[in-house]
Amino acid sequence: MSTKIQVKDGIYQISIPVKEAFEDDNLRRFLEFQRVEGIVSHSKATDEQIAALADEVDRNYWERNKGRFLRGLSD
Repeated sequence: MSTKIQVKDGIYQISIPVKEAFEDDNLRRFLEFQRVEGIVSHSKATDEQIAALADEVDRNYWERNKGRFLRGLSD
């Protein structure tokens, strides 16, 4: 792995070759987490709006996938 971590002027500097970032599950999850955290930190959504969106996602997922789950119960 050729990832490099340095501390310069009290700041971590991380160099990750793109190929390694996509091939390494841990790096990919870390980078995705950082990307999502950056997006969320700028969000102006309220807790109620977020809860409503989560409920909508759950309902949509269930509508698309309930057949798979119900089929498994009848076997």
